[in-house]
Amino acid sequence: MGRVIGERVTLREFRWEDLTDIRSWVCDADITRHLSGTFMKPHTMEQTEQYLKNILDGGSGANFVIAERDTLAYLGQCNLMMVDTVARKAELAFVLKKEHIGKGYGYEAGKLLIGFAFNQMNLNRLWLNVHADNLRAIRMYEKLGLRHEGRLREALYRDGKYEDLLVMGVLRREWA
Repeated sequence: MGRVIGERVTLREFRWEDLTDIRSWVCDADITRHLSGTFMKPHTMEQTEQYLKNILDGGSGANFVIAERDTLAYLGQCNLMMVDTVARKAELAFVLKKEHIGKGYGYEAGKLLIGFAFNQMNLNRLWLNVHADNLRAIRMYEKLGLRHEGRLREALYRDGKYEDLLVMGVLRREWA
């Protein structure tokens, strides 16, 4: 899988040297509170090493580091998960290191990843679940062209209460 180059970011391959950067967010409650249950509790160094090793060994789906275009420095990562080549669909996932949130890197990476999914992988549908209170992410997904498809009521238990998850998606013909 080649690199996908944008104006300010490049979607590149993972490297073992990315471990320190992954560690910077994988145990940060402010970041992981909006991620899947995999990151609900702090990861040991060994768990993070195994996580990265799985990606380096080929993983599943399409996994990219969101990197600064010129230096290729790690800013975050994005993934196409649960790729279904028969139905031509995949789940989107994004995470940025705390210091890079709100600078437009996620949006640019999203445009690149969606373009890659539709134009290179020939997918037809992309979707994700987002916590209903993650307004910054919801705005970015809407800006990327994802539509609200549904609400999974009380599908998440966090901080002693049940919360909703939103399902958002985009079809190739809507994005093009």
